[in-house]
Amino acid sequence: MMKFTLKFLLIFNLFCSVLLCNELSNTSNKIISLNSQLSIIKEQKSTTKDGDIAILEDEKNELLNRLPALITSSNDFNQTHLRSYIKALSAELNKQTKQSNPNAKEVQIALANAQLDQIYYYALSQISKAFKDYSKTPDEALIDAITQIQISNYQELKTISTNATSQIEQELIATDLKRQTYSEILNYLKENSELFDSSFVLTSLNLQHIIDEINRIINLKSSPINIGKIIIISLIFIFFILLPRLASLLLYRVFIALLKRKKDISVEFKEQFVAAIKLPVAIFFVIYALNLSIIIAYYPATINIEMSKYFGIAYSVVVAWFVIGVLNGYGIVILSKIAEKSGRKEIVNLIIKVLYFIIIIIAILVILSKIGFDISTLIASLGIGGLAVAFATKDIIANFFASIVLLFDSSLSQGDWIVCAGIEGTVVEIGLRKTTIRTFDNALVFVPNSKIMSESIKNWNRRKVGRQIKMHVGLSYTTSPKSIRNCIKEIKEMLKNHPGIAQTGVDTALNNANDARIKYRQSMVSMDDLSGYKNNLFVVLDQFSDSSIDILIYCFSKSVVWGEFLAVKEDVMLKIMEIVERYDDASFAFPSQSIYVESIPKIQIYKGENDDKQI
Repeated sequence: MMKFTLKFLLIFNLFCSVLLCNELSNTSNKIISLNSQLSIIKEQKSTTKDGDIAILEDEKNELLNRLPALITSSNDFNQTHLRSYIKALSAELNKQTKQSNPNAKEVQIALANAQLDQIYYYALSQISKAFKDYSKTPDEALIDAITQIQISNYQELKTISTNATSQIEQELIATDLKRQTYSEILNYLKENSELFDSSFVLTSLNLQHIIDEINRIINLKSSPINIGKIIIISLIFIFFILLPRLASLLLYRVFIALLKRKKDISVEFKEQFVAAIKLPVAIFFVIYALNLSIIIAYYPATINIEMSKYFGIAYSVVVAWFVIGVLNGYGIVILSKIAEKSGRKEIVNLIIKVLYFIIIIIAILVILSKIGFDISTLIASLGIGGLAVAFATKDIIANFFASIVLLFDSSLSQGDWIVCAGIEGTVVEIGLRKTTIRTFDNALVFVPNSKIMSESIKNWNRRKVGRQIKMHVGLSYTTSPKSIRNCIKEIKEMLKNHPGIAQTGVDTALNNANDARIKYRQSMVSMDDLSGYKNNLFVVLDQFSDSSIDILIYCFSKSVVWGEFLAVKEDVMLKIMEIVERYDDASFAFPSQSIYVESIPKIQIYKGENDDKQI
């Protein structure tokens, strides 16, 4: 017994001395120790355990974040020592089993621990190899290792636990803890496996050899600065900054090829479409250049996981931006054709809005997953768990979400003249709970955002061209029909030639907008009404009033500014007066009332009682 114990401890200490000298092994063992502490604290009934658990979890997460860099920078994964140790334990186990020695259980547990270590560190070595030479994706090694750890010696150890002593039970618990910890670490590495794919550019272009060659030529061995990396990073930045210009030309050719069969598509639209997607493409290249430069700077270690998350968020935003740009460009052309054939403009327009919403939601979910939120848990928490909170704070939540909708919606903006919920005035500020409105009698009104969203909003500022001028010109009944016709004709011509009056076919969104895509959206929605253009012009004989023959004048001023509108209206009225005055039989009617007497009654005058005389 003593001989076996000494021999076992000698081999174990030799193994530990080799294993613990490695920083990677130290980090892995610290994570196991933290999991052990967490397990003990969770079993305790203490009021302060939540704070202790949070501290230990933060420490463990910090160690997990360090692991990728340690794996890729390590060259020794103790494979030789582990094989020797396992071989020695296997021989000792066979010996003890033949002798029916009860200590064989301890040797079997030690062998199981060593085999777990072997599987774990072999997986890490494969990850490091895949990172450095890009021989295969690390996911394969990770999946195999996770499966092997879960099933390795599981049934054998379960058999040992039957009628085991307290010491054996403690060793089995420690082994199971190691199994769980290794699985946790490998699953964590699998979730962040994109970090280990980042050396593709380095390995495929053999940049590391180029960097080493540059350093050799410069011969600055004593310098702590890697000149080769600096030169390569600078060249990469220059290349990717200039690349968007070349990419824009390529995209132009591609979309010309895609749109060549559509003869009615203008060159202006094609150029605007390319310009719309050029910016997100350029930003994507800049982000990629920055990401690649940091990868080269860190190599042969991986970049920080937090930094990788930030780049993932940036990529998600840019990709969503690009997809929306493509949908807003080429997609509108296609959908406009569908709308023309189907005749259901409102459905196609709704489809566009739904697609925008889906793209934004997907981008938000991807960003949340990059940050670390469990999307499935988040969605579930919005169900039963959030129901009670929603009822308790429904007004606050309603106002908050209404404010978000108002900020992203185009219903109103600060400075707009609106009429809503019986209040008319200028929007001062849109807050998270309320919207502040300054009325025209200089009162300050605070309206909850939820109320604004539930009411109809009349926004007078959402007009580009067209402020209504509507009036009746009443001519007297002594005016001849010929003069009335001439007045109507001259008034109409005056309005058509007036510089301040909006003209049909001229003052329209299709002519005044800089975006050529508007004409394709015209197939789905009236762009004049959507953009705020009004140009109707009517001068007609309207009605026979009690005291006048009324001519209806209906038109719109070009300017929507109050003062300019009044000046145009005044000028129009004066010109109408001048036109009417040109005709001798034409005059403006004024309110009057005519009384017609069909007959005059007879009047009798009496001079006296006996002398009647009828007049």
